[in-house]
Amino acid sequence: MDAPTSRREFLGLGLAVAGAVALPARSTAATETPGWIAATTRIHGLPGRERELEQHLLSLAGPTRAEPGCVVYDLYRSPEAPHEFLRFEIWTSEEALEAHKQTPHIRASFEKRQREGWSTEILVWQRVPG
Repeated sequence: MDAPTSRREFLGLGLAVAGAVALPARSTAATETPGWIAATTRIHGLPGRERELEQHLLSLAGPTRAEPGCVVYDLYRSPEAPHEFLRFEIWTSEEALEAHKQTPHIRASFEKRQREGWSTEILVWQRVPG
């Protein structure tokens, strides 16, 4: 398989891989998970400083996974560009995701990303019943 070359390909591949790894083999019926949403965040780090970014992103996992409404919160790295990361999240509701964005550790993370020159692209996805 060729490496993803566009943002859309990267996010699509990341979403597919993360879903396959993070979720049970049996798909949960949409009626069992009304309102669940997924969020993907592509984090663009700086070449040569990927370890620092990785450590920072991993430090967010514990506190975030303990938040109400967090189902999945996993980090992936591009094998071709080690300073590029993808965060895959599943939340029980849009309200839970919005509350997450207001937590002290996430607000501090956004500030640190700006200071360090790391950029992010966040996309939110609604589950399609079926």
